[in-house]
This record gives sequence, structure tokens and C-alpha cells, in this order.
Amino acid sequence: MKVPYSWLKDFVDIDGISAEVLGDKLVSAGFEIEEVIRLSDSIKNVVVGRVDEIVPHPDSDHMFICQVNVGDKVCQIVTGAQNVKKGDLVPTCLDGAVLPDGKVIKSGVLRGVKSDGMLCSGAELGLSEDDFIGAGVYGIWIIQEECKIGQDINEVIGNTDIVLDVAITANRPDANSILGVAREVAAVLDKPLKMPDLSYKTIGEDVSSYVSVENRELSLCPRYIACAVKNVKQCVSPKIIRNRLKAVGIRPINNLVDVTNYVLIEIGQPMHAFDKNLLEGGKIVVRRAKEGEKIVALDGKEYTLSGKNLVICDSKKPVAVAGVMGGEYSSICPDTNTVVLESARFARDSVRHTARELNLHSDSSARYEKGIDYLSQEIGMKRALSLFSRYGWGDIVDGKIDCFADDTDDRKIVYNYEEINKITGFEVPKSAIIEILNRLQLKTTAQGDILTTLVPAFREDIVGINDLTEEVIRIYGYDAVTPRILSDMRGGKSEKQLRQDKLKQILVGKGASEIVSYAFVTPKSADLLRLKANSPLRSMIALRNPLGTDISVMRTNLAYSMLKIIEGNFVRGNRAGRLFEIGSTYIPKELPLTELPEEKEKLSIAFYGDGEDYYSIKNVLDDIFCAFAIDVTYKRSSMEYLHPGRSADIFTADGTKIGVVGEVHPDVMSRLDVDKRIYIAELDEVYLVENGIDIKPFKPISRYQSVERDLALIAPIELPASEIIASIKDSCSGLLQDAYVFDVYTGSQVQKGKKSIAVRLLFTDFTKTLTDETINKEIENVLAGFGEKSISLR
Repeated sequence: MKVPYSWLKDFVDIDGISAEVLGDKLVSAGFEIEEVIRLSDSIKNVVVGRVDEIVPHPDSDHMFICQVNVGDKVCQIVTGAQNVKKGDLVPTCLDGAVLPDGKVIKSGVLRGVKSDGMLCSGAELGLSEDDFIGAGVYGIWIIQEECKIGQDINEVIGNTDIVLDVAITANRPDANSILGVAREVAAVLDKPLKMPDLSYKTIGEDVSSYVSVENRELSLCPRYIACAVKNVKQCVSPKIIRNRLKAVGIRPINNLVDVTNYVLIEIGQPMHAFDKNLLEGGKIVVRRAKEGEKIVALDGKEYTLSGKNLVICDSKKPVAVAGVMGGEYSSICPDTNTVVLESARFARDSVRHTARELNLHSDSSARYEKGIDYLSQEIGMKRALSLFSRYGWGDIVDGKIDCFADDTDDRKIVYNYEEINKITGFEVPKSAIIEILNRLQLKTTAQGDILTTLVPAFREDIVGINDLTEEVIRIYGYDAVTPRILSDMRGGKSEKQLRQDKLKQILVGKGASEIVSYAFVTPKSADLLRLKANSPLRSMIALRNPLGTDISVMRTNLAYSMLKIIEGNFVRGNRAGRLFEIGSTYIPKELPLTELPEEKEKLSIAFYGDGEDYYSIKNVLDDIFCAFAIDVTYKRSSMEYLHPGRSADIFTADGTKIGVVGEVHPDVMSRLDVDKRIYIAELDEVYLVENGIDIKPFKPISRYQSVERDLALIAPIELPASEIIASIKDSCSGLLQDAYVFDVYTGSQVQKGKKSIAVRLLFTDFTKTLTDETINKEIENVLAGFGEKSISLR
């Protein structure tokens, strides 16, 4: 945002404050000063000279030798201009002069005659006939303005201003104007803010007799104001308006165009002027464009519109692309007599989308994309009408048409002033808080310790106490904070984070690498995983605006993401690996969504490559459960994407299913570009971190010797070993400390459909030495407990 110093003085008294000092104060208040521009730096060493003598060049039929008085000396300058005569005041470039286009003028010799510089035309100084009489002629500019010999030409042409280039953050669209920056300067300097002149005279009549407005898209155009001015006069804008526009990089055109640009920079409100006589039906309609509808914009190009584009129309056709550019058909022309002024607020996303889609950009679209507030529409319109009235550019019709969706009343925030001090961590006096907020035009009153702040509509970034705290501290000054040693503050990770770290350390110690994948997958993932039609894992939440079909739904498991990453690694030559991921899954209660889905963090582990098998990954799981002191059992799984004979569901002691592990099903593998078996597990990570025990309770060691007994059992081949172990533990008394399978045999020496299982039992008594009689009794209970399970001793 370029802010000329002279323009800023209209709103705040900054006399005696240098640009550098003011820039430092704005920086301390949270604004970045990108550059301090001195306009006079663009023209250097050019002064007013008087031609005291002029004679023809002895060796040229079109050149002249001039003796030019520049105040402290007389310079000899050779020129080819034909319009210079004795006594003329002319802009004179001395040796080393710099012109706006960067050209450097040096003294030299022209056809044997020394020339100490150059006489300038108006164009070489960036001037036109609109700026000064004679500045647009073909030849040297003969200065008609009151000036002194030797005076810096910058003073003559008014090129002495200083411009602050202020970087405005995205959350402060209210500061994207001279008025907005002035508000901040007034607050920082604790000086009153002078509002611009918004007064104007009307001639009566009623604007509704000139134009009507129908706003069909209040969501995309929350506010639209229209006013009318008749008997308009088109002319060159006053010098002050032209100079200020040029200072911020805008080329002056005429008063009707310049006034809208002036309001854009001063108030921050884009405006547009329509020729009333070219609005068919005397009507303005704000609507979406029809698919394929066309418009010729002010740049002379034809654009094809889509249904996503917002347009301003008359009763038949589009006359402007809303917030971007006006149409050629309704534009101001030399015989325009009555204009309709538009001051509107358009949704920034709508303007940004339209500008990009059409590849059509303007100063207005740039401002709308940054955002404007609700109040600037009315202030901007009044300011434009005030300029029309002041300079006699037309007769203003009474009234205005104002269509808006929301009210512009102040928002109220009630709070205890101590809340601000709690957030800042240091004491800001209540009186200072009230004073600062009022300086920022945030009207604040106190009743005891309770403060009430009214937030005006132009400060849409302020919604709560945290925002008010930020406003207070940036004006109060960070340098006012007294450094102190932190107390009563503890850093560190939460219990959940510490247990997650423990989990990751175990997996990394087992040679696994952590991966991170998108929470979005393709709807086809359910088919790849062979999920049944009624599987809850098929209920995936679709995104409204996905970037592509491959990431268009929220995942319900981590298996698909893991398999696709393994496939990508395999294609790139990583033919073996151990990977894990902790990520969220999303299970909706119903579709379409009526409430938020169940979002749960899961742990996915996968091993693949030579040397890996089901027991490789199961052993790692057992180590995890042991580290977290969680007892589990494994039961045959029916998970669709796992091998039916090499997979298991994982249950806790209370019967809660917390995961699944197994080899990936051959049908799934056939759809992946991987020729090695993959072993995968998916666990409820939340259960692990919430129910795991960091420190296991101490168990004393018995003073008496433990006794081991091995049983060779014959059991049905389909009977899981876990059921045999569970039966043994249920049958034994408290003397049984452990029971596990240490060998399984199937072959010719065992009956068909049977298997031989070797189980080791460990008995311990903490009160006495175990006897054979006691152990035998335990074994008898074990065998009796097998009941009808068709298990017998081998």
C-alpha cells in the first residue's frame, strides 16, 4: 500500500515527524515498511533556467547555442529545439542530471561546441499538457508557472512528496487505504483522526427514478449501493488529484475515471461509473452469468463467462464483470450526461476465481481479493459525491439505493480487563487498555473491572478477547515489557505424546521406518481391499471439492495407504522394508453426514521382503503389548484383505478387539505391482496409549523352585493354539505362571485332520515347595478342562 506523506497529512497531523520515524512507529505497531520512496529521487540536478542569449550553431542549420542562467552560473547548452527564444524559462539538465526514465545527462561537445547539459521537454520529465501548459508540445517545455531561476524542477512540478510503501497483512483489509493507514498513525501518535469531507449538495429528485437495483446473489454481493449524478462535466482533474494518483502509480485520465481511482486509494473502496443512458431498462441486476454468456470489457477484449462468474447486468445483458472490470458497452463516453455510481462489496473468493478464470485483472480486483469491509461502501460513495459537489462536476440526485445482507452495527465484546493481562503475561493498567482501544476507534467503557468494547464493522478481524489483547499490546509497545524469569511454567510432552514416542521407539528399534500418508484415498480402495458390500469400512465420506478422484474420500482404514506406499517403494527398487504409520481414520455414523464422524488414530505396521513372515510381525506386536503391559489373545480373522489361514484378530483380556494382523490376501496382491508377500497389522493406537502401563508392577520371585511340565497334545488341525492355551489357563489354579506352545507338527505320524502341539507349563508356589502330587492334580484338571474340544494326550 503506497501512502504519500502529503495525502496522509489530510487525516493526521504529522508535521515535524520524519518519514523514517513514522515508519519505525508503524513497524512497532505491526506493519512492515517495505520502502520509503522520495519522488524527487526520480529527477535529479534539473533546475529552472532562463535563456539569456540564443544564436545559431556555426556548424549546423537546425541547432542553437543557448546561454542559460541557472542562478549561480550561466551554462552554455546546445539544443535542436525550434521553440526556444530569449527570455524563456526552461527545465535545464545540468551535468550528471537524472531523468525519470533513468537516463543520465552528461556535458559534452556537439559539432565542435561544448554543451554543459540539456534543455528538457515536458515528456522527458514525465509530464503532459494536462499537467502544465506547454508540457505536451513537441519541443522544449516553456515554463509558465511562477518559479525562480535555479529552483529545483521538482518543486515546480510538485514532485517533492515522500511515499511510504506499507505492507498490509491479509487479516487487515481495513488498513488497505490512506484512511486505514491514517487510523493506525493516529493511534500510534495518539493524535486525532480527521475524517475526509463527506458532505455534498443534492438537487432533489429521487435516484429510484433513474435506476433500480435487484441483487439476486446476496452471498456473493453482500452490499450494493447505487447513486446517480446528472449533467456531468468531463474535464481534467485538479492538480492535487492528478499528483496524488501519479504518486501511487496510477495514470490520471479524466475526472470521472480519476474520482473512482482516488476513492479506491483514499477509502479503499473500488467504484465503477455506468452511463445511465446505456443501461437498458434503467435497471441493474446482480446475478451469476449464464453459461457461455459474453461481454466485451473495457480492455476491448471479449470474454466468455461461466455460471461461476458474478456479473452486473442491465435488463438484458452483462455490463460489468463484478469486482473485476466494467463492460465497454456501458462505459463513459464523451457525450455521457448522467452516470450511475456503483459502490459494492463482492466476496473475495468470487472475484479471485473470476479474475483467474478469465485471466482478467485490475486494481479493483486486486483490492477485492484482499477484502474490504462493510463500511467502506457508504464512505466511499459519499466521498465520491463530495468530490463531484466540490469541483462542480455534476448535479447529484437525492437518495441512494442500498441493498445489503447483514447489518453494520458494532459488535459488542464484554470481558474482565484482567483477562488481557493473563494473556500477555504482564500487567497493563486498566486505564491504558481503555485509552489504547479508544485510540484505535474501538469504543471501550468500564464498569468496575468489566470492560465493554464496541467493534466497528470495518474491523472484521476482531472477534474476541485474544484479538483485543493483540491490539492493546502492539500499541502499548513490546519494548514496554519488563523481562523476567519464567515461573510456574512447565514445558514437555503430554502423557499421550510420551507413549506415542515410546511406541515409535520400539518400532524403530525393530528396524521400521515411519511414514506419513494422506487421509484422503480413492473410492476404489474398498474394491482393492475386497471389502464386503455391507462392510462399515465402505462408508467413506466424500469431499465436496476434491483435487482429484484418487484423493476424493476420507479413509476408514490405514491398510490401503500402507499398501500403495509399499507398491511405490517396490517400483522404485526398495524390495524389502519395515514401515509403520500412526494416522487418523474416519468412520461416519451415517451417510450423508448429520454429525461429525468418529475419528480414531490407528497404528499400521507392514513388513515385506525376503526373510519376513507372519511370525516376524507378530513377534514385534508381542513386544509392543509386553512393553505396554497389555495381555492379548489372537483368534482367526475374517478380515477380507488378509489371508484366511494366516491372519488373526487381536483381543484384550476383557474381549475388546484392538486390531488385526496377517498376510495380505493373494487376490489383493495380484492387483499390486509387488511380487513379495506383505505382512500387515492395524491396531487401535488410542487404546494402546490410554490403557498401556508405563511401569509394570513388581512381582516378587518365589523362594521355591518352579516346575515345568511339557504336554504333547493331539488336536483338530483347525483348532487355534490360542484356544488350547486359554483352556489350560482356565483349568489351572493360581500356581500356573505361564503356558505357551513351543512346537507344532503335522505329518504322516499324526492322524489326518489332526496336529500335534507341544505345550510347556510353568508352575510356581510362593509358600512351599511343589510336590509331584500337586503338579499331577493340575495336569488332571487341564486334561479334564479340554472337555469336548477333541484334545487328547499324544
